[in-house]
Amino acid sequence: MIRSTVLPNGVRIVSETMEGVRSVSLGVWVNVGSRNDPPAGRGMAHFTEHMLFKGTPKRSAMQIAKEIDALGGHLNAQTAKEYTVYYTKVLDEHLSRAGDILFDFFLNALIDPVELEKEKNVVLQEIHMTEDTPDDYITDLFANAFFHDTPMGAPILGTAGHVSSFRRETLLDFISSSYAPEAIIIAGAGNLKHQDLVDLASPLFEGLSPRTGPYDEHARPHAGGGVKVYARDIEQVHFILGTLGSTMNDEKRWSYIVLNTMLGGSMSSMLFQEAREELGLVYSIYSYLSAYRDCGALAIYAASTPENVNKTLDVIGKQMMRLKNADLLDIRLEDIKAQIKGNILLSRESTVSRASSMAKNEMYYRREVTVEEVIGKINAVSIDDIVELANDIFVNDKLTFVSLGRISQDSLAWPPLT
Repeated sequence: MIRSTVLPNGVRIVSETMEGVRSVSLGVWVNVGSRNDPPAGRGMAHFTEHMLFKGTPKRSAMQIAKEIDALGGHLNAQTAKEYTVYYTKVLDEHLSRAGDILFDFFLNALIDPVELEKEKNVVLQEIHMTEDTPDDYITDLFANAFFHDTPMGAPILGTAGHVSSFRRETLLDFISSSYAPEAIIIAGAGNLKHQDLVDLASPLFEGLSPRTGPYDEHARPHAGGGVKVYARDIEQVHFILGTLGSTMNDEKRWSYIVLNTMLGGSMSSMLFQEAREELGLVYSIYSYLSAYRDCGALAIYAASTPENVNKTLDVIGKQMMRLKNADLLDIRLEDIKAQIKGNILLSRESTVSRASSMAKNEMYYRREVTVEEVIGKINAVSIDDIVELANDIFVNDKLTFVSLGRISQDSLAWPPLT
């Protein structure tokens, strides 16, 4: 059972007790991500995440790491497009100590100027590492092409120029305006009691004063359409072909989930079986969904030799047409639903996954979304729903193609749907 407490200033505390486990996963989620970066400060949400680990009046960065290690636990963070999360996983007996560490650096980070300059170099190396990793870099290139000149199209890590210009004052302004109480969710899952978590967090978070800032400002991105080819002298061509996806609140989201699983969501999917197993065109090919508050994308990633790019695009186009024509051959809709159900239920054995699910439901829906509700939505998807969705989104004018490698736009067989 999920329990929830809202502090007078708007901070939300949610928890779920899981019987039969000895661990606790505890996270602080903030309704702020890279799409909330200032226009002249791309990467600020991500850089802020880094800086919160760099020490407090009570603990140095080294002490934070050593204290978590001494508990046998894990401590990490992630910045996404629409949120930032700081989380830890420890044995249940260490909840209080782990919470003290996590809440200390979240609330009391010094943002030391010397550490800030050092961390710039770290993040710049992270940016360079991403650019040197084609299967990572292509996702940034695709986002830029798909969402155009909007915050959604900017890389989460930011740009080297912006990161190099960050100052302590700008980060403090970002935190003071964006890390508002009503944007904060504390989520815990595992062998814990809700009241214990409330007693641990309330004295520290209830004193946060209301703030007005950009955490809830969301401009609708312009999505879709076009071809962009980036030349790079590498052995494989990495590419992403994407179309319009669902928002987090779109009822078609469930049809998207089923269609994505069918198309390229697993080793038994249409794309994997045809492009890799039958024709041997690629080593890696899959489809994925990115859903946000007001927009989304369904994208297909593949990597192949230059001479196989057009052959792979032909396979993708044919699989899209199969879905548009309800030509499923030996694919059974009930098997796809069973696969999705299995993935959902297996993920619930993880305390980290349960805490994440609670926090996201609170963030996007402000309520508990039960497993039974989700499975019911998936079970309600019909073949007609899949066909209708495929005919709506698999249209040449709605497709965006981005590639990185040794291929020219003139040699590209475009459009893929004929």
